[in-house]
Amino acid sequence: MNAFILVIGLLSQACYAARQLVQWVMTERLKRVVSPTGYWAFSLAGCCFMLWYGWLREDIAILIGQILSFYVYVLNLDYKGAWHKIPLVLRIVFYSLPVIALVATCIKAPELVDRFIHNPEIPLWLMCYGTGAQLVFLSRYAYQVVVSVKHNESLLPPPFWAISIVGASLTLSYGIIRLDPILMLGQSVSIIIFARNLYIGLRYTRKQPHKEE
Repeated sequence: MNAFILVIGLLSQACYAARQLVQWVMTERLKRVVSPTGYWAFSLAGCCFMLWYGWLREDIAILIGQILSFYVYVLNLDYKGAWHKIPLVLRIVFYSLPVIALVATCIKAPELVDRFIHNPEIPLWLMCYGTGAQLVFLSRYAYQVVVSVKHNESLLPPPFWAISIVGASLTLSYGIIRLDPILMLGQSVSIIIFARNLYIGLRYTRKQPHKEE
Protein backbone atom coordinates (compact mmCIF):
# COMPACT_ATOMS: atom_id res chain seq x y z
CA MET A 1 0.00 0.00 0.00
CA ASN A 2 1.51 3.33 -1.03
CA ALA A 3 1.76 6.30 1.33
CA PHE A 4 -1.01 8.34 -0.32
CA ILE A 5 -3.59 5.57 -0.01
CA LEU A 6 -2.52 5.02 3.59
CA VAL A 7 -3.01 8.71 4.40
CA ILE A 8 -6.53 8.69 2.91
CA GLY A 9 -7.36 5.62 4.96
CA LEU A 10 -5.97 7.18 8.13
CA LEU A 11 -8.02 10.34 7.54
CA SER A 12 -11.17 8.24 7.29
CA GLN A 13 -10.31 6.42 10.51
CA ALA A 14 -9.55 9.73 12.23
CA CYS A 15 -13.08 10.90 11.40
CA TYR A 16 -14.60 7.63 12.57
CA ALA A 17 -12.54 7.78 15.78
CA ALA A 18 -13.75 11.34 16.36
CA ARG A 19 -17.39 10.29 15.97
CA GLN A 20 -16.93 7.48 18.48
CA LEU A 21 -15.20 9.83 20.92
CA VAL A 22 -17.95 12.47 20.69
CA GLN A 23 -20.70 9.90 21.15
CA TRP A 24 -18.90 8.02 23.94
CA VAL A 25 -18.08 11.14 25.98
CA MET A 26 -21.67 12.41 25.81
CA THR A 27 -23.04 8.97 26.65
CA GLU A 28 -20.79 8.60 29.68
CA ARG A 29 -21.68 12.11 30.84
CA LEU A 30 -25.45 11.57 30.57
CA LYS A 31 -25.38 7.89 31.61
CA ARG A 32 -27.56 6.96 28.63
CA VAL A 33 -26.84 6.29 24.97
CA VAL A 34 -27.21 9.45 22.89
CA SER A 35 -27.10 10.20 19.16
CA PRO A 36 -25.25 13.55 18.91
CA THR A 37 -25.03 15.60 15.73
CA GLY A 38 -21.25 15.32 15.82
CA TYR A 39 -21.48 11.55 15.53
CA TRP A 40 -23.26 11.80 12.19
CA ALA A 41 -21.19 14.74 10.91
CA PHE A 42 -17.92 12.87 11.49
CA SER A 43 -19.53 9.73 10.03
CA LEU A 44 -20.27 11.59 6.81
CA ALA A 45 -16.73 12.96 6.59
CA GLY A 46 -15.23 9.54 7.30
CA CYS A 47 -17.47 7.95 4.69
CA CYS A 48 -16.24 10.38 2.03
CA PHE A 49 -12.60 9.50 2.76
CA MET A 50 -13.39 5.78 2.96
CA LEU A 51 -15.14 5.90 -0.42
CA TRP A 52 -11.92 7.31 -1.84
CA TYR A 53 -9.84 4.74 0.02
CA GLY A 54 -11.98 1.83 -1.17
CA TRP A 55 -11.75 3.06 -4.74
CA LEU A 56 -7.96 3.43 -4.58
CA ARG A 57 -7.71 -0.06 -3.10
CA GLU A 58 -10.19 -1.39 -5.68
CA ASP A 59 -11.97 -3.10 -2.80
CA ILE A 60 -15.62 -3.74 -3.68
CA ALA A 61 -16.41 -4.80 -0.10
CA ILE A 62 -15.44 -1.36 1.22
CA LEU A 63 -17.17 0.52 -1.63
CA ILE A 64 -20.47 -1.31 -1.15
CA GLY A 65 -20.44 -0.59 2.56
CA GLN A 66 -19.75 3.12 2.20
CA ILE A 67 -22.18 3.77 -0.67
CA LEU A 68 -25.06 2.15 1.22
CA SER A 69 -24.32 3.87 4.54
CA PHE A 70 -23.78 7.38 3.13
CA TYR A 71 -27.44 8.37 2.94
CA VAL A 72 -28.12 6.97 6.41
CA TYR A 73 -25.74 9.60 7.76
CA VAL A 74 -27.54 12.28 5.76
CA LEU A 75 -30.93 11.12 7.08
CA ASN A 76 -29.76 11.33 10.68
CA LEU A 77 -28.21 14.75 10.15
CA ASP A 78 -31.58 15.82 8.79
CA TYR A 79 -33.32 14.49 11.91
CA LYS A 80 -30.85 16.48 14.02
CA GLY A 81 -31.71 19.61 12.05
CA ALA A 82 -28.12 19.97 10.84
CA TRP A 83 -28.26 18.88 7.20
CA HIS A 84 -30.00 21.97 5.84
CA LYS A 85 -27.63 24.23 7.75
CA ILE A 86 -24.86 23.08 5.39
CA PRO A 87 -24.50 25.41 2.37
CA LEU A 88 -26.41 24.12 -0.66
CA VAL A 89 -23.27 23.83 -2.78
CA LEU A 90 -21.63 21.57 -0.21
CA ARG A 91 -24.79 19.49 0.11
CA ILE A 92 -24.79 18.95 -3.65
CA VAL A 93 -21.12 17.94 -3.52
CA PHE A 94 -21.80 15.50 -0.68
CA TYR A 95 -24.83 14.03 -2.45
CA SER A 96 -22.81 13.50 -5.63
CA LEU A 97 -19.91 11.60 -4.06
CA PRO A 98 -21.54 8.16 -3.70
CA VAL A 99 -23.17 8.61 -7.11
CA ILE A 100 -19.77 9.33 -8.65
CA ALA A 101 -18.31 6.31 -6.86
CA LEU A 102 -21.18 4.13 -8.09
CA VAL A 103 -20.89 5.38 -11.69
CA ALA A 104 -17.12 4.96 -11.66
CA THR A 105 -17.58 1.45 -10.30
CA CYS A 106 -20.10 0.61 -13.03
CA ILE A 107 -17.78 1.95 -15.73
CA LYS A 108 -15.03 -0.30 -14.46
CA ALA A 109 -17.47 -3.09 -13.62
CA PRO A 110 -15.99 -5.74 -15.94
CA GLU A 111 -12.51 -5.08 -14.59
CA LEU A 112 -13.69 -4.98 -10.97
CA VAL A 113 -15.77 -8.13 -11.35
CA ASP A 114 -12.75 -9.85 -12.85
CA ARG A 115 -10.65 -8.63 -9.91
CA PHE A 116 -13.40 -9.80 -7.55
CA ILE A 117 -13.26 -13.31 -9.01
CA HIS A 118 -9.61 -13.57 -10.04
CA ASN A 119 -7.81 -11.09 -7.80
CA PRO A 120 -4.40 -12.65 -7.05
CA GLU A 121 -4.18 -10.61 -3.83
CA ILE A 122 -7.65 -11.53 -2.51
CA PRO A 123 -9.10 -15.01 -3.07
CA LEU A 124 -12.78 -15.17 -4.00
CA TRP A 125 -13.83 -16.68 -0.68
CA LEU A 126 -12.15 -13.84 1.19
CA MET A 127 -13.76 -11.14 -0.96
CA CYS A 128 -17.16 -12.76 -0.38
CA TYR A 129 -16.40 -12.94 3.33
CA GLY A 130 -15.42 -9.26 3.41
CA THR A 131 -18.53 -8.24 1.50
CA GLY A 132 -20.68 -10.30 3.85
CA ALA A 133 -19.00 -8.66 6.85
CA GLN A 134 -19.80 -5.22 5.42
CA LEU A 135 -23.42 -6.20 4.85
CA VAL A 136 -23.77 -7.43 8.43
CA PHE A 137 -22.19 -4.21 9.66
CA LEU A 138 -24.55 -2.20 7.45
CA SER A 139 -27.62 -4.04 8.71
CA ARG A 140 -27.28 -2.06 11.96
CA TYR A 141 -28.17 1.05 10.00
CA ALA A 142 -31.19 -0.62 8.46
CA TYR A 143 -32.42 -1.26 11.98
CA GLN A 144 -31.44 2.23 13.14
CA VAL A 145 -33.32 3.88 10.28
CA VAL A 146 -36.49 1.86 10.96
CA VAL A 147 -36.44 2.79 14.67
CA SER A 148 -35.58 6.44 13.98
CA VAL A 149 -38.32 6.82 11.36
CA LYS A 150 -40.83 5.19 13.72
CA HIS A 151 -39.99 7.68 16.48
CA ASN A 152 -39.23 10.58 14.12
CA GLU A 153 -35.87 11.21 15.76
CA SER A 154 -32.30 9.93 15.55
CA LEU A 155 -31.89 7.01 17.98
CA LEU A 156 -29.14 4.47 18.70
CA PRO A 157 -30.95 1.65 20.58
CA PRO A 158 -29.19 -1.40 22.14
CA PRO A 159 -29.70 -3.77 19.16
CA PHE A 160 -27.80 -1.24 17.02
CA TRP A 161 -24.72 -1.77 19.21
CA ALA A 162 -25.15 -5.55 19.35
CA ILE A 163 -25.21 -5.75 15.55
CA SER A 164 -22.26 -3.33 15.47
CA ILE A 165 -20.15 -5.69 17.60
CA VAL A 166 -20.88 -8.65 15.32
CA GLY A 167 -20.23 -6.65 12.14
CA ALA A 168 -17.07 -5.04 13.49
CA SER A 169 -15.72 -8.41 14.62
CA LEU A 170 -16.27 -9.90 11.16
CA THR A 171 -14.74 -6.83 9.48
CA LEU A 172 -11.78 -6.95 11.88
CA SER A 173 -11.12 -10.58 11.01
CA TYR A 174 -11.31 -9.66 7.31
CA GLY A 175 -8.80 -6.87 7.89
CA ILE A 176 -6.47 -9.20 9.78
CA ILE A 177 -6.54 -11.77 6.98
CA ARG A 178 -5.92 -9.02 4.40
CA LEU A 179 -3.25 -7.42 6.61
CA ASP A 180 -5.10 -4.13 6.18
CA PRO A 181 -3.89 -1.76 8.95
CA ILE A 182 -6.74 0.70 8.37
CA LEU A 183 -9.48 -1.88 8.99
CA MET A 184 -7.61 -3.44 11.91
CA LEU A 185 -7.05 -0.10 13.64
CA GLY A 186 -10.58 1.16 13.18
CA GLN A 187 -12.50 -1.97 14.14
CA SER A 188 -10.39 -3.08 17.11
CA VAL A 189 -10.99 0.22 18.93
CA SER A 190 -14.63 0.44 17.86
CA ILE A 191 -15.57 -2.93 19.34
CA ILE A 192 -14.67 -1.69 22.83
CA ILE A 193 -16.85 1.41 22.46
CA PHE A 194 -19.70 -0.60 20.94
CA ALA A 195 -19.64 -2.97 23.91
CA ARG A 196 -19.69 -0.06 26.37
CA ASN A 197 -22.64 1.54 24.57
CA LEU A 198 -24.51 -1.77 24.56
CA TYR A 199 -23.99 -2.10 28.32
CA ILE A 200 -25.15 1.47 29.04
CA GLY A 201 -28.07 1.15 26.63
CA LEU A 202 -29.31 -2.09 28.17
CA ARG A 203 -28.95 -0.71 31.70
CA TYR A 204 -30.89 2.42 30.76
CA THR A 205 -33.56 0.39 28.96
CA ARG A 206 -34.18 -1.71 32.08
CA LYS A 207 -34.77 1.48 34.05
CA GLN A 208 -36.76 3.23 31.32
CA PRO A 209 -38.31 0.43 29.16
CA HIS A 210 -40.70 2.84 27.44
CA LYS A 211 -37.84 5.08 26.21
CA GLU A 212 -36.09 2.64 23.88
CA GLU A 213 -36.97 0.05 21.28
